[in-house]
Amino acid sequence: MRIICANHGALPVDDVPSNSALRAALQVQQQAGLDVVTDGQLGWPDPITPFLAPLDGIRLGGPCALPLGLGLAAQPIVQAKLRRHHPLLIDAFRCAAALTSLPLKVTITGPYTLAHAAEVGTTAYRQRADLAADLSGLLAQEVSALVTAGVRLLQIDEPLLLAAPHDARLVRTLLEPLVDAAGAAAARVIVATYGADAGDCYAQLNTLPGDIVAVDCAAGPAIVEAIAATGSGKPLALGIVDAAAPRLDDEATLRRLRDRLLRRYGHDEVWLQPSRGLAGMTMQQAGAKLRQLVSLR
Repeated sequence: MRIICANHGALPVDDVPSNSALRAALQVQQQAGLDVVTDGQLGWPDPITPFLAPLDGIRLGGPCALPLGLGLAAQPIVQAKLRRHHPLLIDAFRCAAALTSLPLKVTITGPYTLAHAAEVGTTAYRQRADLAADLSGLLAQEVSALVTAGVRLLQIDEPLLLAAPHDARLVRTLLEPLVDAAGAAAARVIVATYGADAGDCYAQLNTLPGDIVAVDCAAGPAIVEAIAATGSGKPLALGIVDAAAPRLDDEATLRRLRDRLLRRYGHDEVWLQPSRGLAGMTMQQAGAKLRQLVSLR
């Protein structure tokens, strides 16, 4: 079995985001021994604002707490029909790609989570599902631009699905245009949830479009039991190292968890990565977490 060690997405910033900070973030990942790295999403205040704030039709409000412990320093408020004028992540991808020879994964937040993180203050979107559908089309344009620029690994985060698992069918519909756009260039797509125990909707996660399903194995026991009992319909990215706490996980406990998760696993490839982004800790702590992944391999 091929075991791929990867960063989930975000890393902490010990200094003002800059080319040197990006170089340091990539170096931490490379020194840890990862197979797949990210640009660390340096300078992102949260997973929502970088995608919504640049769009026409958005203004930023006050701080906001979202389900699953997600918090926004400024909640986006939709005031009119959304419009996208330029790609959002291409420059960041190109800067990072120029500084590393390792495969580079781009992480974006999916349309369902973006729609449910925003406040809707316009009749242009009478239902939140209408906003999500519009965001799906805008993000599909972003994905097309990214794969044209050379992105071959894309992760779409939909954490807020776990706050409303009955919306899995809607999320599947929303993600299809993004996955189709990536597939046009043979880019691989990981669909990720995190922040809560996904055990009750694990079967639905396996029906989402994309090549790989990423799950938070540190969020609760039900998802671990579901994987151990049934295996997986798709290759998995196991969020096995807890990114919610800076302390290191117990090595023996992690090894037992790894073996349990792989007991009925039938694919020839599995990914190991943190349960979510590592922005909430120091770079030294994040590096130690990433080294634990490599140790588990």
